Parts: sequence; C-alpha cells; structure tokens
Amino acid sequence: MATVGFGPKMAWLAVRAEPEHVMGALGLRDLGAVEPRTGLDLAHFTDDRVVVAVVDAWCLIAGKWLFRWSGIAALSMRLGAEVQYFATDRSLVMHRWVRAYGADVQMSDEDALLDENDVFRTAAEWSVDPRVLPIVSLHIAAVPVHE
Repeated sequence: MATVGFGPKMAWLAVRAEPEHVMGALGLRDLGAVEPRTGLDLAHFTDDRVVVAVVDAWCLIAGKWLFRWSGIAALSMRLGAEVQYFATDRSLVMHRWVRAYGADVQMSDEDALLDENDVFRTAAEWSVDPRVLPIVSLHIAAVPVHE
C-alpha cells in the first residue's frame, strides 16, 4: 500500500463519518480520484480545491480553503459525528486544533506557545497524524463557489 502525507502550512478536518456525508455537509463537489501528490499539491497551492482521503474510520479533508473555514460544532451536529479541525502555518504563526462532538467543543489554548509539532502530536493522539498516511483512495473536491 502506498503512503503519502502532508505537513506544515496546511489545515484539515478529521471526521468520523462517511466521506460522501462529510462532502455533502461542507458543500464540496467531488471531482474524482486523483494521483496523491497532484491532489495534495492542488490542495496546498490553491484556495478552491481540497483533498479527501479515508484512513481507518476517519475521513480527512485537507486544503488551504480550511484556513478560513469555521463551523465545527454545526458540522458535528449536522453529521452526528466527532469533528476535529487542525491548522498549522508557521509563517502565519497559526497553530491550533479544535475537537467537537455536537455542541461540546474543546480547543487549543490561544495564549499557549504552540508550534506545528504540538498540532501533529495532538492529531496523532486524537485521530490520524497526516504526515504519513496509508492512502487507499484520494479524491479532489471543489469548494463551494459562494465561499
């Protein structure tokens, strides 16, 4: 099985739900399967594409578009599932994580001195460390045009 991953300067969701349900709730349009490196490059360098991957029981959605996304509690309530949000970009001094199950939201301390290693460690503890992923399938999706 091939592995692929992404690291710093990325924002992503880890959702314990079927990818079709997650994409529908986010208003994403599935554009089909894509070669992993191409898909990750598109998600990293553009604001209008994200990648969608399934790892174990987690649906991962990753891309720059998610840096400006909000609504984790609403997404969790709509899907009836745990939703995790991670973002790290040292050039923006942005390192955060948020986990929601319905209206119950747990987040990183904005005043703490965090770095990208803290984000990846938390992602590994809660769900999936995205730096090395056993990718079974990777799709590219278009973000909503009204965003």
